[in-house]
Amino acid sequence: MDKQLIYRIAEEYILLYTPSAEATRELLPNYEPFLVPELPDGCEPLFTFRGGESLSSDQPKTLLEDKLSEGVRARVYKLVDGQRRLEIATRQGAHAIEVDRGWKEVRSDVLLDDPSAFFFINRLLMIAYGVAIAPKHMLKVHASVTELNGRALIFLGVSGTGKSTHSRLWRQFVPGARLLNDDEPIVRLMEDGEVRVYGCPWSGSTPCYRNASAHVVAFVHLYQSSENKLTKLRGRDSFDSIYSSSAFLHSDKVRHLATFDTVVDVLERVPVYRLDCRPDEEAVRLTEALLAQSAS
Repeated sequence: MDKQLIYRIAEEYILLYTPSAEATRELLPNYEPFLVPELPDGCEPLFTFRGGESLSSDQPKTLLEDKLSEGVRARVYKLVDGQRRLEIATRQGAHAIEVDRGWKEVRSDVLLDDPSAFFFINRLLMIAYGVAIAPKHMLKVHASVTELNGRALIFLGVSGTGKSTHSRLWRQFVPGARLLNDDEPIVRLMEDGEVRVYGCPWSGSTPCYRNASAHVVAFVHLYQSSENKLTKLRGRDSFDSIYSSSAFLHSDKVRHLATFDTVVDVLERVPVYRLDCRPDEEAVRLTEALLAQSAS
């Protein structure tokens, strides 16, 4: 009988069924800070994930999306019964998940106790989580997050623009500043209207897997420049900044629209800035002032 592993990420639970809880935990050390002993009474998981499944590879399917990024090809198919199939492939191999329409049940051919399968297990769980959270006023964004005294700045930008560098400079020049996540933080609009950002098991090449959260003060979209200049964005520019940094499937219209609505709602509560910057202390002082302004 399969064992259960339960993880609580940004206040949502995911449940893994695995033939060996010990082996899976060894494979996924980045998930350890989020491990919980059981589901609370009356709580349903965001989704369940079963590995080692025989998928319907011979079932007729329609290609909906095909993307290639950093050597990873991802394809999304619609199956004849309405389910979705997502395949990811690298030079090292390929694995897939099949999900029901509600993204509640996730089945995969990847073995959760296979030491060589970490990349695929981790990536498939991350994708499933990023899609499943959309109806819950949540976003998984590509960003680096720095927090100070429970208040956070979310640094956005395409890969290579210096998000991680700016967060590192914050820790160098601002006493008490801490990195919350360096690649895939979770943003959540709370029932009381507060916007919070959460650490998670996915942090790119930086091993920062903090089970913690902070109040979001501002989003800051970084651009490399020979000068340091901070500008507040408005209207379409502010929307595009967050929307383009959010994870979603274009082919899942329901969750795509939910992501759109969440971005709009977040923008009503949190400002967005553009930072043209050099990698130096002066740039840090510009963004540090945002925390000082919000506290006054």
